[in-house]
Amino acid sequence: MNEIEANHYTTPVGLSQEIGPQFTLNLADLLPDANGEIVILNEGDDPCLNIVTDLRLLESGIADAHVTDGGIEVKGLQYWVFEDGTKLYYSPGLSISVEHQIG
Repeated sequence: MNEIEANHYTTPVGLSQEIGPQFTLNLADLLPDANGEIVILNEGDDPCLNIVTDLRLLESGIADAHVTDGGIEVKGLQYWVFEDGTKLYYSPGLSISVEHQIG
């Protein structure tokens, strides 16, 4: 079994809000579109999502006007770019973190 090192890059969750359900996904299990983009949208239940990967995070920010290959407008969504070029867009209300696998 691999050890996991936690490096947290999280979106703010209001201190007065309760944290919603927690989920863990492996980045390799998420299927990007033809341009290497993945979009995770939040429907208001404020879940906590943990992404497990061995890839380094290279960039993060807030998306400008852009439509993904899947037809999703991502303007205003937060994003991360990983070292393999995968770009993960996610809703601002989503609390998200990355865990890096070691070994």
